[in-house]
Amino acid sequence: MKSIVTVFDFQEHFSTEEDCYNHLFSLRWPNGFICPRCGSVEYYYITTQKRYECKQCHRQTTVTAGTIFHKLRQSLRKLFWAVYLIGTSKQGISAKELQRKVGIKSYRTVWNLMHRIRAVMASSGKFPLTGDVEVDETYIGGHEEGKRGRGAQEKTIVAIAVEAKGLKKRTMGRAYLKTIPRVTQDELKNFIHTHVVKGVTVKTDGLNTYNFVEQDYRHKRIVLAKNGKATELLPKVHILISNLKMWLRGTYHALPQKYLQNYLNEFVFRFNRRWRLDAIFDSLLVRCVTHHPITNLT
Repeated sequence: MKSIVTVFDFQEHFSTEEDCYNHLFSLRWPNGFICPRCGSVEYYYITTQKRYECKQCHRQTTVTAGTIFHKLRQSLRKLFWAVYLIGTSKQGISAKELQRKVGIKSYRTVWNLMHRIRAVMASSGKFPLTGDVEVDETYIGGHEEGKRGRGAQEKTIVAIAVEAKGLKKRTMGRAYLKTIPRVTQDELKNFIHTHVVKGVTVKTDGLNTYNFVEQDYRHKRIVLAKNGKATELLPKVHILISNLKMWLRGTYHALPQKYLQNYLNEFVFRFNRRWRLDAIFDSLLVRCVTHHPITNLT
C-alpha cells in the first residue's frame, strides 16, 4: 500500500469498514493470525462477533484487543480518521473539533481516544540527537504571583533539546521535550543522557546546573551579552519554544498540567517528521496497534 499523505489517499484506501479491518489485521498479524496467549496459528473465526478463537487454548480475541483501541466501541473508520487527523494536522486539533469532524457523540470518548493516541506518540528513545545540540528549559502553564526569577513565573518546567543544524537561524534537526519537576543537575543530566549522543557539542546558557555537561560532551556555554536578547543565546531552542507555546495557545484553551507530557509528545512526534509527511499516518497507526492497551486515563 502506498503512503497515506492526502485526504484523497486516505479515502481511497479506507472507504469501508472492511478496508480498515483488513489493514488492521495485516498490521497485527502480517503472516496470519497468531494466538496472543499460546502462539498457536490454528483458529476458528466467529463471524457474528468477528472474533478469533484459538484451537489450542480456546482464547478468543478481536483485531483491536491488546491495542490502544481495546474496548472502544467506535467503528474502525472513525478510529482511523482520528489517527489520521491527529497525526497530520500541522496545527493540531482540539477534542471538540475532532468530535465534530469524526461524529462521535461523547466528548469524553473523544478526549480519551486522543490521549491514548498522544501516549503512543512518546519517543521510543531509539534515535538520540547526534548533531550540535542546544539545551534549555522553559515554563508552561499559569503564572504565580509574588515570585521572581527562573522557575517562579510558570507552573510546569519543560526541558528542551534540539539539533542546531547549519548556520542559518531557522535550520533545525530533531528535538525532544520533557516535563521535569525541578531544574536540578540530576533531572537535566537524565534528560540529556537519554536524548543526546555522548561526545557531541551541547550548547547551554550560563546556569551553573549545566556544569556536568562537560563530563560527557563538548560543552559550549553561551552567556548573554549586556543589553542582549535572550533569543540570541540559543536561537533554535527559542524558536521551538515559541512555536510550542503558540500551538498550545491556539489549539487548546484549557491545558491540564497532568497531561502536559502527552501534548509535548504530540508536538515532538509531528515536528520530528515534518519532512516526512508521507510516513506520519502509517507510523502512528503501527504504534497504536503494537502498543499495549491504555485504560487508566482519568
